[in-house]
Amino acid sequence: MSAPMSTHLYCILPGDAPEVPVGLKGVDGGAVRALAVNEVVAWVSDVERNVPVSIDGVKCHDAVVEAALELGATPVPARFGQRFPDDAACRDALSQRSPLIEKLLSSIQGLVEITILITPSTRRMLRELEPVIPEIFEPDVAGSGRKYLETLRSREAATGSAARATDALARRVADATGDIVRKSLNHLSGPFRTISNLLSRDDVAEFKRAVALVDRGLEFQFLVIGPRAPYSFSGLKSDTGSVHGMNLAD
Repeated sequence: MSAPMSTHLYCILPGDAPEVPVGLKGVDGGAVRALAVNEVVAWVSDVERNVPVSIDGVKCHDAVVEAALELGATPVPARFGQRFPDDAACRDALSQRSPLIEKLLSSIQGLVEITILITPSTRRMLRELEPVIPEIFEPDVAGSGRKYLETLRSREAATGSAARATDALARRVADATGDIVRKSLNHLSGPFRTISNLLSRDDVAEFKRAVALVDRGLEFQFLVIGPRAPYSFSGLKSDTGSVHGMNLAD
C-alpha cells in the first residue's frame, strides 16, 4: 500500500506567469506543478504526509521558490511546512485569503529582497573574548563553541556595546541606500544584526555598490545575501514582525 500523500505549497505567482520548468523537483523529489486558484497560480508538489522537517527539505523548498523568481515574476514565497490533505484543500485555503494574497502579490512584482548580515570581525571578537579564551578553547572542555557564543551574548547583554555599534552602522547603510530601498526590516540577535531590504530588481547592482562604499571600520564585516524572493515581506498581516514567507495560518 502506498503512503498517504499531501500537497506541499511553495509559492504563489500571477496567473500569467511562465509555466513550471520541466523536470523541476521539490521536497522529497516530488515533481513541482502549477495549481490555478482564482487569479493566481500556486506551485505545489506531492509529499508523503509523514516526511519529517529537515534542512534538506528547507533547501529544496527554497530552491523551488528561487526557480520561480528566475522566470521573471516575483513569487510570494510560502513559509516552509504548509501542507494540505490534497489539492482541493490547498485551493480552498488560498481562496479564503484570495483578496489579501492577490494584493500582496501585486505589491511585490518587480521587487526582490537583499539581506545584509552585520557580524563582528575576528579582531573585535578576540578582543571581547580575551579574558576567557583559554577556558573556551580548552581542548578538554566539551561544548567550547557553544560556550563561545554564550559568552558573546552575556557580554553584549551586560554592555550593549555591539548593539550601539551596529545601530550606527545600520544607520550608515540606510543613509547610503535610502533612495534605492522600498522597505527595510532590522533585527538584532546577540552580536549579529540583519537588515532585510526590499528593492527593485533593476536597482540590485546600484544597491550593492552603495553598500560596498559604506565605512564599516575594522571591527565589523558585511555578508550580503541575495537577491532572492521576498520572504521577509510576504506576511498577510499588516504588521512587519518576523516573517519567513506567507503563512496561511496568520
